[in-house]
Amino acid sequence: MIKRILILALLISGCSSNEKEVSNEIIEPPIESVNLPLVSTYEVIKKPFLHYHEIQGNTVSKSMIYIRPEITGIVTRLPFKEGNYVTKGQPLISMSNTTLIAQVEELEQQLEFASFLFDKQKKLYDDGIGTEIQLKELENNVLRLKKAKATINTQIEKSEILAPFSGYIEQLNVQLGESIGPMNIAIHLVNLDDLYVSADVSEDLLPDLKLNNDLVAHFPALDEVLYNLKLTRIGKVVNQVNRTIKIEAKIPNNNINLVPNLMSVLKINDYKNDSAIVLSSRLVLKNDLGETYVKIVTNENKVDVLPVQIGKQQGEMVEVISDLPVGTLVVDKGKSSIASGQSVKVISS
Repeated sequence: MIKRILILALLISGCSSNEKEVSNEIIEPPIESVNLPLVSTYEVIKKPFLHYHEIQGNTVSKSMIYIRPEITGIVTRLPFKEGNYVTKGQPLISMSNTTLIAQVEELEQQLEFASFLFDKQKKLYDDGIGTEIQLKELENNVLRLKKAKATINTQIEKSEILAPFSGYIEQLNVQLGESIGPMNIAIHLVNLDDLYVSADVSEDLLPDLKLNNDLVAHFPALDEVLYNLKLTRIGKVVNQVNRTIKIEAKIPNNNINLVPNLMSVLKINDYKNDSAIVLSSRLVLKNDLGETYVKIVTNENKVDVLPVQIGKQQGEMVEVISDLPVGTLVVDKGKSSIASGQSVKVISS
């Protein structure tokens, strides 16, 4: 019994000694827990870069006309209504021409008689009878009547207004029985197959504009976008008032939803690089001398400063045109609080 008590006492004493040894050990924190600056990075890759100018414009029709009658007359026939589609050469308006036709018939009778007198006098003159003056007067009378007849026939032709091209009747401003003349705009005719987008751009953009530049047109009212348009015209004269020049791009004629004078937003591409180094502008810093640079993280998780040369900028994105290797980790968040040579911890890329 006494032996058991002694053994138990020794065991308890041994346990107490071990606990003291453990409590006196110094535990050093792991390296990961050192308080390094935290940064996020962007890994450099190559991707397409597109630069464009955004300009407000509108649609225009090159075949849009306000038609006025060339003579005065009473409207006798209106075969079409507003909104109707007409083809080139179809009669749009007919005006009364009965008086003109009667005048032509009378002139034809006068011309027939005048020609008879001239032919008779010509035979006499050839036989030595009569004077040259008499013959010339009769000839002039024939010519005068022919000219008068031709003039009235032209007026008869103008009494019927024909469509100069195919298109839609946007406005019809006359009624049957109404007297109209050259002062009246009778019809507004529009061809939707001949539409363009047009804009006035600053003369400062002229160096970037080239014929056949790619162009994208957005029409907010229709929520419609046309891609792959080409710049078909660059004006030759700068507006002296607002220092702009006119540009145009042809719209494919299958876009039936588009109409003239529709507001558009144009994106004119002037530069494209399919394999560019592109960074967000927030990653690029500038020193007191105006020199641009980025802060990068090396393989040893240290900060380095790398000068970069910036090309074109589109929105928030810039193209780097100096050497910036693919795979480089460019510091994003945390860059303002770190310096070259400093160790950092990357929390995301």
